[in-house]
Amino acid sequence: MLFFVIFFTPNTPHNYPFEGIGYSLIWRIPALVLILLLMEKKPLISPKKDILTLTAALPALVVIGFLASFCATHTGHVPPEELVPPGGIKGWIDAILLSFSVGFLEEAYFRVYLPERLLEQSQERTRRSVINAFVVSSLIFALCHAYEGPWGIVNAVLAALVLSLAYIKSSSFLGIALAHGLFNIFVFLNA
Repeated sequence: MLFFVIFFTPNTPHNYPFEGIGYSLIWRIPALVLILLLMEKKPLISPKKDILTLTAALPALVVIGFLASFCATHTGHVPPEELVPPGGIKGWIDAILLSFSVGFLEEAYFRVYLPERLLEQSQERTRRSVINAFVVSSLIFALCHAYEGPWGIVNAVLAALVLSLAYIKSSSFLGIALAHGLFNIFVFLNA
């Protein structure tokens, strides 16, 4: 519940100088730290696993994103709010900080914290219960992207399933978080 309150709190006023940086520093980064502290399963850093996970997940996210964008454009279901490319150095600093803070925050919550809590509730750790926990988490993640329209939801659920599978196979939080952050930057580059 705390995730939704912190993550979906309205942005700072548009006249605030460094609104993207300020918003990330005030809300998203502390939320990420809080979620990381609440996690029982602490993320481990394994450079080899992290790089392998990143190099497997990122191309899959890009392909899924292109397919969803293609389908949205050709079916007329483009999201109502177009993404504007960042302008200038400050804009790109904001975009990069936003991309990585959102990537790390969403992966910490939807791929580590929430599935673990769901598994606690099921009181079993079978293959089926693990799959169910990640599917439920992926569906909730997709619903959080409903503002992007139907193809945004499809994109989010497929991306969530890819990231979930990558996390299950590698246990590399850093790999999936970096893949998510880099994909977000890729979206800004293609805006």
